[in-house]
Amino acid sequence: MTHQIKEYLETGLALVGMRRGEKGPVTIGWNKQVNAVTDPKQAETLTGNVGLAHAYCRPITMSLDVDDALLAAPWLQVRGISLDDLLNADGAVQIVSGKPNRAKLVYRLPEGCPPLESIKISGGTPRHTILEFRCATATGLTVQDVLPPSIHPETGQPYRWGGKGHWSDIPEIPAEVFSIWRDELSARATKKPVKVQSPLLAAFKSIPDSPRQRAVLAQATSYISADCDYDLYCDIVWAHLSLGWHDAEDIAKQWCQTAPHRYEEAHFNQLVVDYDVTKTPTLGTIIHHARLGGWDG
Repeated sequence: MTHQIKEYLETGLALVGMRRGEKGPVTIGWNKQVNAVTDPKQAETLTGNVGLAHAYCRPITMSLDVDDALLAAPWLQVRGISLDDLLNADGAVQIVSGKPNRAKLVYRLPEGCPPLESIKISGGTPRHTILEFRCATATGLTVQDVLPPSIHPETGQPYRWGGKGHWSDIPEIPAEVFSIWRDELSARATKKPVKVQSPLLAAFKSIPDSPRQRAVLAQATSYISADCDYDLYCDIVWAHLSLGWHDAEDIAKQWCQTAPHRYEEAHFNQLVVDYDVTKTPTLGTIIHHARLGGWDG
């Protein structure tokens, strides 16, 4: 492994050390530039797992860390990006953990661009991370991603390189991916949501408004208690909104009010404001939970 680490350092990658079989450093101040390993002569000091210190690499690197590919793919797709195309692109460099439904692409930032703040994208529920843009903290300290052939703490197997490219020639972040990252950072700074303009949005509002569909919805929701846990409560409200019907908000409100002791108008209105058309709760989500509740429709 020492030879591999030396090669990393010789190509301008900055590294941080950690114990074998762990995903993160525990040493105080590990994310400061002064503590990053950049000299090939220091290769022998790294005897456990190693991580890529993005902000201190030359050129600066980042990772597009896909925590849930099933949900991240539509989030990207509605913004005009195909996750499959990114993964299969000529020159793509991936870090492969061996865990299903995960992916991690490594890119370098455009020349002259400073380290950008990392952000997390949630989907399905507000607490479920589906995608991360990883580079640095808000104050410019680095974040890190574990590099091959470090040992994964859960699988016990080594990380490995994947993709059609090679780690010694990390490609520049695609312009469209970079733009999304910058837009999300700007939106969070101004507290204004990013407006997604895409014909693909119609795919998220494809349930026909018909008497039959309304009957199915009414039957299904009668098997789901509005006095449920918070995440499910949000999912069912957003699933109603995903229908795209003119009165979907009113139908969702009626379901919430079947548990009058927990219904609050202000909270419901905030859920409506927080709704993201690219989130995955749909009529299928309602049907799934209805069947768990005993509905046989």
